[in-house]
Amino acid sequence: MNYQMLFTAALGLTPPWEVQDIKFSESQNRLDIWVGFPEGNTFTCPACGQPGMSVYDTKEKTWRHLNFFQFRTYLHARVPRIKCSAGCKVKQVMLPWARPGSEFTLLFESLIMLLAQDMPVNAIAKLTDEHDTRLWRILYHYVEEARAQLDFSEVKQVGVDETAAKRGHDYITLFVDLDKSRLLYATPGKGKETIDSFVTDLHNHQGTAGQIKNVCCDLSPAFIAGVKSSLPQAQMVFDRFHIMKIINAAVDEVRRYESRENEALKKTRYIWLKNQQNLTAKQRNKLESYKI
Repeated sequence: MNYQMLFTAALGLTPPWEVQDIKFSESQNRLDIWVGFPEGNTFTCPACGQPGMSVYDTKEKTWRHLNFFQFRTYLHARVPRIKCSAGCKVKQVMLPWARPGSEFTLLFESLIMLLAQDMPVNAIAKLTDEHDTRLWRILYHYVEEARAQLDFSEVKQVGVDETAAKRGHDYITLFVDLDKSRLLYATPGKGKETIDSFVTDLHNHQGTAGQIKNVCCDLSPAFIAGVKSSLPQAQMVFDRFHIMKIINAAVDEVRRYESRENEALKKTRYIWLKNQQNLTAKQRNKLESYKI
């Protein structure tokens, strides 16, 4: 088996595609593979499926592929266009190793999507020796493609919260389907406009504002105003964490005030704030001693 046949098999190419040339540069740590097809080969129209279309013209293109061992690998090919006899005009044929418009092979993009589940894009860029902007294009494409297929027509209960990004200088608001525990939407900011943006996205995915029965959020005035204006029929439920935070702050404020006149209350903060089920026997007895 010669090198062309070996790499044709390694790349998973099927006729008419085959490896026609290989160049290796040890000094550049790079492997270049040229893929082509036999002269006179015909292709199927990607628009209507009509087979036997002759090549109209070709254009040389390059794609970054998975490394072969430690060597950066690139695929090159003369990509054919056909002029469909069924009236579809000039069309570029579909390639088995890359999607239209991408500068990477499908296998390379699969690796990026897999790594992105557990690694920051900047770390992936260093690992693959690619610019992070190019990698973000891959992520945007597949995220948008996946979100286009989402159906929010059954969403009825939504949780809303914001989180800090970029060391706290920016915020992102997240919307979650509370029934299915899945992220529905994320948008920059933490103001009233984030609720409006979510409702627009809901409508774009077969949902309506009227179907939302409950919205769970914190006590943010912006969220409250946004829900009242954009989801007026929804019942607002304030999440337990923030309610308990307010109650605990009030309890501790009273304790600190009372401790000015009652020395016994000093250094008892956690006895009052801790979950009573988690109190030690000593803490529980001390708490009981304060009851009238």
